[in-house]
Amino acid sequence: MTETGALPTPPPPPHGPAPFRPATPGRRSSMVLRHLASVVVALVLTPVGVLVFDHGAGSYRQVLARTFDNGEAAGELLQMFAGGLILLAVVACARVSGLGPLLAGVVWGLLPFLWYVADVRSFFEFARDLPSTYFWFSLPEYLFPLVAVMLLGAGLVGRWRGRPQ
Repeated sequence: MTETGALPTPPPPPHGPAPFRPATPGRRSSMVLRHLASVVVALVLTPVGVLVFDHGAGSYRQVLARTFDNGEAAGELLQMFAGGLILLAVVACARVSGLGPLLAGVVWGLLPFLWYVADVRSFFEFARDLPSTYFWFSLPEYLFPLVAVMLLGAGLVGRWRGRPQ
């Protein structure tokens, strides 16, 4: 108690980043598992999402060219939506670790786009050899830069997320 009879007020909480805490062995292994899980999920789901979305978008364009009717393309729109949800799961794994989306953005977005820019002929020869009767990657100049930017951005944002308290 003070002279006036009031209780002393506690000091205000510090502002800014949390104080440095050295890593403990248990915490270090959980960090490695977190990064590993994010990398595995992002590297596996990204090509699945890209292929599902690309197949739906290409089929949608073919239906529109054939019928000029959006009503005929409901399945293709649903497939595009499913591919978008898969890619959204990849972006969400940045909450676990930003490393996964960063690597996936480089491997499945930036590198294919650079390959496309450097050697268009071999890129399309590879795309024709993918298992399907569908012609994959009809617009790689749009698809791969968007995937790269989305995943690199998600990885960077995931890197600077707040620490859970």
